[in-house]
Amino acid sequence: MLFRKLLLVLGLALFAGAPAHAVDDNLPPNVIAKRASEDVITALAKDPALTKDKPRALAFIDEKILPYFDFPAMTRLAVGRAWRDATPEQQAKLTQEFRTLLVRTYSASLETLKGSEMDFRPVNLAPNDKRAVVKGVVKRPGMQPLAFEMAVEKQPEGWRVYDLAIENLSLVTNYRSDFGNVVQRDGVNGLIKSLAERNGSAASSK
Repeated sequence: MLFRKLLLVLGLALFAGAPAHAVDDNLPPNVIAKRASEDVITALAKDPALTKDKPRALAFIDEKILPYFDFPAMTRLAVGRAWRDATPEQQAKLTQEFRTLLVRTYSASLETLKGSEMDFRPVNLAPNDKRAVVKGVVKRPGMQPLAFEMAVEKQPEGWRVYDLAIENLSLVTNYRSDFGNVVQRDGVNGLIKSLAERNGSAASSK
């Protein structure tokens, strides 16, 4: 759970910031991520109470961060082979519940970003490249630096994240093991029910 918290929260910062329509699509994804992460970390420093107020934290994530994530792709990768057997309605429910799970579970963990610094490596892109991997290192006070990777894809709206990894541990792969066990035991509807129950528990713990 600690790994997932850290992974998602760091990832949330990497492509957060200005509204999606304001981003220059001609910029490489590492430059966008660097500028955006600095904006988020600065915002948290100026408004420390944000991390203590769950409704405000949820609203902050929903407005500033989530537009940069491709949740259907992330859900498809996390669910794995069972995704192909799911109906369109089941796929939509899985995507919504997975999105809610990530947001509700980790909104309080924005505190992790305070005082952090992120260094990004250059990304070599050909003119027609639609996918890339953004690599870098996150530095946190009093802790060892952590290497991270973001798998991104260029869509009509701009670059979108579809997987995150820290020290070669992938977020979607990490969830795939859990989801696979539930699907094997209870089927796709069982996974939807399980996610909905977890989200309900998180919502009731406000």
